[in-house]
Amino acid sequence: MSDNSLVAPVQSTNQWYTGAGPLDSYHGMIDAFKSEGWVDDLLAGGGLALEVVGSVLDPFSALLSAGIGWALEYFEPLREMLQEVTGKADVVMAHAQTWSNMSGELLAIVEELTAHLDADMPSWTGDAADAYKSLMAHNVTSASALAATAEAMAAATEGAGALVQITHEIVRDLIAELVGHVIVWAIEAIFVVTIPVIAAQIVAAVVKWAGIIMGYGMALVQSFTNLKTLLGV
Repeated sequence: MSDNSLVAPVQSTNQWYTGAGPLDSYHGMIDAFKSEGWVDDLLAGGGLALEVVGSVLDPFSALLSAGIGWALEYFEPLREMLQEVTGKADVVMAHAQTWSNMSGELLAIVEELTAHLDADMPSWTGDAADAYKSLMAHNVTSASALAATAEAMAAATEGAGALVQITHEIVRDLIAELVGHVIVWAIEAIFVVTIPVIAAQIVAAVVKWAGIIMGYGMALVQSFTNLKTLLGV
């Protein structure tokens, strides 16, 4: 075994934009967007949403909830109502892709300008050449900054879209779970328990679930407020 086999190689953390002033700042902003530190704690643990409800579904109720969740996604009136509460993640992600496309196009322009400068300028000297080089260098820097801005907006919008989708899924599953319970309780009211007892259960459950759903809605709003602060708007 080599004496140096345990020594980790040095890996540079420098990127092409490191030290480039505004460009370095833009990419620091992008890293902040991607870190998702702006996401409210409640949504950051969104995968545990149904555990937060604190109920264990019986198999019949779980089957009903699955069917209701499917209906909420694929029957347009129900889907539209759900999206009114949680937003439309697909639309947000399309905007994110548009920003990403713009960034890619601007970077292609930067590469093309740089290539032309390298190819055309070596034999040209004098004051006019210096002035032209200065102008084109400014154009390259400006286009790079615009590309970085578009990339930052893509990262921010993509993060927002993902959060909208998470909230959508949480709210959908909570509504489906509640309706599944209500159906089971209604059946029990017919065959087992008195209607007033079931009615009280349903009212209590609706109040509880409404509070939970409102909490996730407010967490989404707070997350977007945090994101706006990062964006400086």
